[in-house]
Amino acid sequence: MNDSLKNSKELLADFIRCGEDFISTARSIAVADLGKVPIPGEWSAAFILHHMCDGDLHFATRYLNNLAEDSPEIFPFNEDIYPDRINYAKRDPLASLAAIEGIFQATKNILTIVPESDWLRTSVHAERGVITLADLVSIAAGHSKAHAEQLRGVIAAL
Repeated sequence: MNDSLKNSKELLADFIRCGEDFISTARSIAVADLGKVPIPGEWSAAFILHHMCDGDLHFATRYLNNLAEDSPEIFPFNEDIYPDRINYAKRDPLASLAAIEGIFQATKNILTIVPESDWLRTSVHAERGVITLADLVSIAAGHSKAHAEQLRGVIAAL
């Protein structure tokens, strides 16, 4: 197995592991506890779910554009304004979790079948410059991992 193939397989396995961990951690929280803010100044589990849902929508669009277009531009999003502008306080956290699960399954399927050469396809991020599909997937895996840890902090504080 060449190093490139091994690395993309490891990257995909990490993406899957981190996504599954986030989902199982989120599912472990009682519905009645989703809106609680047990750590002052931090987000509730519901807000974390909404943030992940919105982020996963952006990531999925980036993967699709990367795979379908030649060096597409990546539009950064201002996640700091989303809680107010996209009304996290009134959104259904179970709908966001369902979307996270669906987006995860779809992107996992897509990434599992992409040709090895596609992991090196590039996109141009306004802030990060040229990045590959492998970079995008690595960033997304880290995002899931970080927010799974954030959820565990919320759970511990409940």
